[in-house]
Amino acid sequence: MTIDQRGAGLWRRIAPAQRTAFFSCLITGLLVHLYAFTNLIPNSDGLSRVHDLQQMTISGRWFLHYASALNSYTQMPAAIGLLSLLLLGTAAALTVSLLRLDSRVLAGLAGAVMAAFPVMGYTFLYLFTASAYCLAILLAVLSVWLARRGTLLSWAAGVVALALSMGTYQAYVTVAISLSLLAVFRAALDPEFTFQSTLRLGLRLMAYLAAGALLYYGVLLLFLQFKGLELLSYLGMDAASSGYPFGQLPRLILDSYKQVVSFFFLPGSANGFADLWMVILDLAALALGGACFLLHLGKKGLYRDRWRPLTALSMVALLPLGMDFGQILSPWSVPTPLMKYAFVSVYLLVLLAVGLLDSQGASAGPGAWVPPAAVLWGVLLLVFCLNTNNLLYTASAQAHRATESYLTRLFARVEACPGYEPGMEVAIVGAIPEDQLTAQIDIYDQVDHYSVPRDTVAPLNKHIYYYLNDWLNIPVAEPDEDTMIAVAASPEFQSMPLYPAQGSVQMVDGRVVVKLQEEYTPKSDFEIAYENRR
Repeated sequence: MTIDQRGAGLWRRIAPAQRTAFFSCLITGLLVHLYAFTNLIPNSDGLSRVHDLQQMTISGRWFLHYASALNSYTQMPAAIGLLSLLLLGTAAALTVSLLRLDSRVLAGLAGAVMAAFPVMGYTFLYLFTASAYCLAILLAVLSVWLARRGTLLSWAAGVVALALSMGTYQAYVTVAISLSLLAVFRAALDPEFTFQSTLRLGLRLMAYLAAGALLYYGVLLLFLQFKGLELLSYLGMDAASSGYPFGQLPRLILDSYKQVVSFFFLPGSANGFADLWMVILDLAALALGGACFLLHLGKKGLYRDRWRPLTALSMVALLPLGMDFGQILSPWSVPTPLMKYAFVSVYLLVLLAVGLLDSQGASAGPGAWVPPAAVLWGVLLLVFCLNTNNLLYTASAQAHRATESYLTRLFARVEACPGYEPGMEVAIVGAIPEDQLTAQIDIYDQVDHYSVPRDTVAPLNKHIYYYLNDWLNIPVAEPDEDTMIAVAASPEFQSMPLYPAQGSVQMVDGRVVVKLQEEYTPKSDFEIAYENRR
């Protein structure tokens, strides 16, 4: 058999809906995120990671170093963008297979939404981890796909895949949880599944999720022991060693539901990007999905088996908790938009409900309006996603330009300081004041978040040195903590005015001193541990 024949045979083994989902995800992603893939937009984390080995065991991400090797640990927008979308496209194809979404139109919409969901925009602002995080998404989807197959070997492989996904970024366990709930929802509404087979599927998926989480944690302990490390105080992870606050569990569960409702229906809510247009689309999604659910029950007569609608509704009720499980997993923090990719499951659920009805031939009868309505809703949703992602990039790019302008002018003052010589120590005390860089554009409020600063990408003193060295190619070593504290305490510094006033850049004791703030803020234990991560 020739290589062409083998390739053709493999191609035929892939269902048309899966191929559609893959290419739809790839093409949509390239178009929606084109700006991010053709520009380099740093944020505060990315400033120090133009090239970084991604050793993040102290944040619980023991597999991130290995996953990041795919892009040589270097921020390369076009290469990372293409690689990320190939991985995400594969995840979309597996998702369509897992949910048995046979319609090519609906599979195409599913792949497009998975690529364009605005959380991906936040992900691509962290370009240095984007391909690794897309691999983590793929591993999370693959883990459910494997665990659902039923054999012990595939179940065990799913457990390993989930542990690797969490070892890259723990937040993606929510993707696995959400898809598991959707898989049970799908089985409950499938006449081929009995109560017993649906129950077995649910128990098998629960067991795999628990085993995957335990395997992740066990490997983490081995990495920490081998490297002689302790967890960072990042998102309260170090507090986990003091025990889980079970007494707060009811409040945390309620908070999770509130956060999901706010994300989709409350414009201006924290850690989201909803506006009035998104609220209208989400209300339409609620109506469309609900109508398809009821019509499917009626056409198939599934309502007669009461366990079917009750099981399906139970999965829907649990979905917000599964999507926002990061709040339960890490009760010491609030999940950020970057951690909310699993929220795309809401839109996948709508497409799944439409697919169930469409499989019965909804072109006639009470559900005749569903296919065109679903396509129209999907197209409008993609338009919203296109605009929101590029608003993210526009706001971030403007913040970058403002920072570049500010620090270029600042260092020109340093070089013009009488007595300055190249290689001389420069002590820049303080962070860039927000009021000097804030973009006065109200629409940026929709995406305002620490990942998309409206003022500066250098919020701390250390970020200024990252920016000068790695982005402006000005070799300036950051003085040690003792030096910075001593400079800020000196009488000469105390008498200096704030930059950009005349006298804010002076030669003091053989070094150039720049005064951005009245006092120096010492680095926290978290910052010091982070800088020495391994």
